[in-house]
Amino acid sequence: MNKNGSFYFSKSHEWVGKDLKDNKYRIGISDFAQSELGDVVYVSLPESGKTYNKNGKIGEIESVKSVSEIYAPIDIKIISINSNLNDTPELINQEPNGAGYIAEVEILNPSDLDNLMDDDAYKAFIVSHHE
Repeated sequence: MNKNGSFYFSKSHEWVGKDLKDNKYRIGISDFAQSELGDVVYVSLPESGKTYNKNGKIGEIESVKSVSEIYAPIDIKIISINSNLNDTPELINQEPNGAGYIAEVEILNPSDLDNLMDDDAYKAFIVSHHE
């Protein structure tokens, strides 16, 4: 997904990205977040058709180390969930920016993307807050 597209990141390590192939937006957790969690063993996914406000809890990820909440990086409506995660939650570890996405979403206010970090800003955020 998104080889030439842009990812936008929240401070809670979720991403929003536009899939250039089918022109839909997806959300997931960052590579940094999955590496901090360790091996993912279960994902509680959001509800299809439901609207979530920015910073609202949309699910949980359980790893061998801990349980972490997943938050909506911006106001979204869930179009569909990545049901592959029900049987293979480790996709989040293997391809957090691709096959390990959480859901396809409708962005309710596209200008909200302006409040998220681009890739360079997110990398700087990680360095300044986590090293």
